[in-house]
Amino acid sequence: MLPNPTPACFQAHLGVWAILPAYLHESMAAIRSGLWRPRVAAGPALPVTTDLDGAAPPPLSYAVTPEGVGVLPLHGPSMKARSKYGGYSTVDARRQLRAMAADDRVGAILLHVDSPGGHVAGTKELADEVAAVDAVKPVHAYLEDAGASAAYWVASQARTIAANAMAMVGSLGTFTVLYDLSKSAEMDGVQVHVVSTGERKGASAPGTPVTDGDLVEAQRLVDGFDAFFRAAVRDGRELGVKEAGAIWTGSVWLGGEAKGLGLVDRVETLDATVERIAAPLRAKAAKVRLGGR
Repeated sequence: MLPNPTPACFQAHLGVWAILPAYLHESMAAIRSGLWRPRVAAGPALPVTTDLDGAAPPPLSYAVTPEGVGVLPLHGPSMKARSKYGGYSTVDARRQLRAMAADDRVGAILLHVDSPGGHVAGTKELADEVAAVDAVKPVHAYLEDAGASAAYWVASQARTIAANAMAMVGSLGTFTVLYDLSKSAEMDGVQVHVVSTGERKGASAPGTPVTDGDLVEAQRLVDGFDAFFRAAVRDGRELGVKEAGAIWTGSVWLGGEAKGLGLVDRVETLDATVERIAAPLRAKAAKVRLGGR
């Protein structure tokens, strides 16, 4: 039994995910077995809010180097709302990006990504926010160990992407699974009757056969989500249709392989990335100091 279960908490975890399949399957197994327990917040439950301007923002978690590189950690699975299971909220990340854009201490932004992906809800909005903020201040991304699926969708909108050599990059594409439990219900002596007001309402109800129409409808939705994902990566990485098609296989590549496919620009350490971004800021500051003499 989850501590403090609420409808809002359950709702936040339902829906479509863009995440490394292995991570999702292993996480669900760990949760079912009780090995992975949600964090219990002291006091009221974490708010589930999507209001960027009407709610008090959470404490900002980004750090700023002496040279002015603002580092925003995007670690763990992403959710639209904050989750008791950890990870980060895409709404919180958008708030933090806006704060960094307005922070005079920040001259450039680095998204420090270590994420298998996450919930589709909120991902496009965060990716769009990255592109919008990059028009104000340069935004770069660093993929450390994992930058897959929804996490890569967000990173693809940064000006440059770097990764460490063993980073798992990719898992691009969209899928869903329909379970046909009709034979199991039949063996249990159960007949399922769906009474609805339309052909699609109540389709694929547990215990009913998965029809060709169900598969067509599922494919339509998968293609619809995927169109947004594919367009963002193609435009963000300036890929042609052929290049985009070559990477849209659901495969995961290591850093060097991802560089060869155009998914990342450099394979280097995090320190090297921070230094590369800091160098022009340091030079600009030195020029200002010289000009003031």
